[in-house]
Amino acid sequence: MIHMLKTLDVVAAIIERNGQILLAQRPPHADQPGMWELAGGKVEPGETQAQALARELQEELAIDARPECYIASHQREVSARLIHLHAWWVPHFNGEPIARYHSHLRWCSPQEALTFPLAPADIPLLEAFIAQRAALPFPLILSGGCHRF
Repeated sequence: MIHMLKTLDVVAAIIERNGQILLAQRPPHADQPGMWELAGGKVEPGETQAQALARELQEELAIDARPECYIASHQREVSARLIHLHAWWVPHFNGEPIARYHSHLRWCSPQEALTFPLAPADIPLLEAFIAQRAALPFPLILSGGCHRF
């Protein structure tokens, strides 16, 4: 008998300001309580990844953001679900992030973020961001007209 896993598309934001990224600490009542993560959430039916991320950032952090560049994706099986996680770079936003859902927010360098107890699903996304940033030290226009780093 073949069991099909429920599949979820989830988006995560690498929100950057002045060379630092925003980490959010999961609240005590959530899965993986106390772990640090990239803000984001589920893609709802009919939404693009960018639309879902903009909505989630408004709901969770009270900011108006425009996801600018796709960074990376990976999948992970969690609690009998297959999660497709997609990271986007968010260098521009309006408002000051506030923790509407999370316990705490913290700005830190991408390398420092790796020293935090991170949600395991976010680690490969953060590593991909750091690798791409190291490979592209100056602003470049990449395929799709995306300006990065």
